[in-house]
Amino acid sequence: MRVLFDGFWWARGPASNRQVLREFVWAWVRAFPGDEVVVAVPHAAVSIAQAELAESVTVVGTRLRPQGVSAIVELPFVARRVHADVIVTHNFTPAFGRSAVFIHDYMFLTSPEWFTLTERVYFALMPLTSRRATWLFSSSRTEAARISRLSQGRTVTPIGLAVGSSLATAAPRKPEGLDDVSNDFLLCVGRLNARKNLANTIQAALQSGRLSAHAPLLIVGEPQGRSADLPAAVSDATEQGLIRFLGFIDDGELSWLYRNAAALLFFTRDEGFGLPVLEAHRFGAPVVASDLAVFREILGDHGTFANPDDIAAMASAINDAPRRPARNPLPESATHTAGEHVDLGYSWGASVRALRARISATSAR
Repeated sequence: MRVLFDGFWWARGPASNRQVLREFVWAWVRAFPGDEVVVAVPHAAVSIAQAELAESVTVVGTRLRPQGVSAIVELPFVARRVHADVIVTHNFTPAFGRSAVFIHDYMFLTSPEWFTLTERVYFALMPLTSRRATWLFSSSRTEAARISRLSQGRTVTPIGLAVGSSLATAAPRKPEGLDDVSNDFLLCVGRLNARKNLANTIQAALQSGRLSAHAPLLIVGEPQGRSADLPAAVSDATEQGLIRFLGFIDDGELSWLYRNAAALLFFTRDEGFGLPVLEAHRFGAPVVASDLAVFREILGDHGTFANPDDIAAMASAINDAPRRPARNPLPESATHTAGEHVDLGYSWGASVRALRARISATSAR
């Protein structure tokens, strides 16, 4: 099989989208060495992709932007030129040709208030073009059901995601400025926007009584999309050292935080998947998350859940979460929460095998 991958975000773009794209390509090359893989990246990223991919992978340049326009208009002609059997894209469907489209989520349709007007107009191309997709995929059963419901009942195959390779193998390194922080700190990871429910998360952490100057709430992430208004108490708590905004950090620093946090707080209002809960679990951090179907799906019984609109319940959940035992930094192979060794079964290899199996099953008919 000759597969053309949409590599628009290979060198730069939204962190989570870029990660999923790269992991899909790398995992496909490892899992199916007999396939011919072609990756289409913006011309400026061709040399970067060539240096990072195996010699067996062909890299071709594209010119159109943004990603949606390139996927819809340009990739079908690239596929014709390289004689691809299928085009694997993200979110947007090529105008013609056989396509396997991985849709990250349709939250912009169910909760438009979380998105800017520009985002909503751009994302509207997703459902419009998806009618032409040969196959539709998403990360979780929960998100696949939403996409199917909003796509006239079309079949959407969930294939899962996994912890990024660079994070899984990064040497843990304590971020600068945290020398006075003990291992009782709480952690919040994710882009800072209205959907992440940061205001309620902060208020719940304060109400839990768990925070101190040496055990603060550490918030990782950068602003993105429609931002959230934070309560006035945040300024006071920040001045007291109870809350610290770390902004962007690299994989080594994030690995250290997951390995040493007392718990990850992830009280987002909605997610298509929610990689931070899987990452935290991978490194042994107890997870305290919103009581959403997608988190129940991913974590099963290995999380503590609360209504993200009930600050008192959130605070109670923070205090009810399993306490991490006295610990040294965990080995890279750790996949346990609070001392329990539990493999949740997610891997990039499993994701691409599920994707290819769906394509092959239909193609064989």
